[in-house]
Amino acid sequence: MATKNFKNKLGEGGFRSVYEGTLRNDTKVTVKRLNGVRRAKTEFVAEMKTLVAIHHINLVKLIGFCSEGDHRLLVFEFMPNGSLDKWIFNRTHNASPDWQTKYRIISNIAKGLSYLHEGCKQRIIHRDIKPQNILLDENFNAKVADFGLAKLVDRDQDQVMTRMIGVCFVSPSTVIRKKFSR
Repeated sequence: MATKNFKNKLGEGGFRSVYEGTLRNDTKVTVKRLNGVRRAKTEFVAEMKTLVAIHHINLVKLIGFCSEGDHRLLVFEFMPNGSLDKWIFNRTHNASPDWQTKYRIISNIAKGLSYLHEGCKQRIIHRDIKPQNILLDENFNAKVADFGLAKLVDRDQDQVMTRMIGVCFVSPSTVIRKKFSR
């Protein structure tokens, strides 16, 4: 209902489509529809309950989720200025943020990642940090997104073996996306 039957698509990626929505109380939200997620329902629900409890000013807030049958939906706060990649690569905007705003964005990203890696009871390793996963609010404050299906690590675990999901290499003229495993 919030998305009016998935009417307004904001974007899509490997295993997801993202839609704009409005809750009954007129709050704008972003709804991520996961496709091909192979996690069992109990594992998915347990992980989402952990993530709903995480709050930091520089993380996109997970408002709720749906796990009915094969459907996996995540409901996030709406970020009106979209993702950082649209501003860095000027694909949809004519103006670039000033240096003070750029510095604040970088600082916000660092604070969000620090919280995920060090500030949570159960550490969260992001594994897919890139401009598309940094969202900007109405005042260009940056919030880290797409950490919901990252690797949860126990606090007492001192070594973690993981693989990177995707890495963006940026040159002045191109963006190359490569997958790595470790």
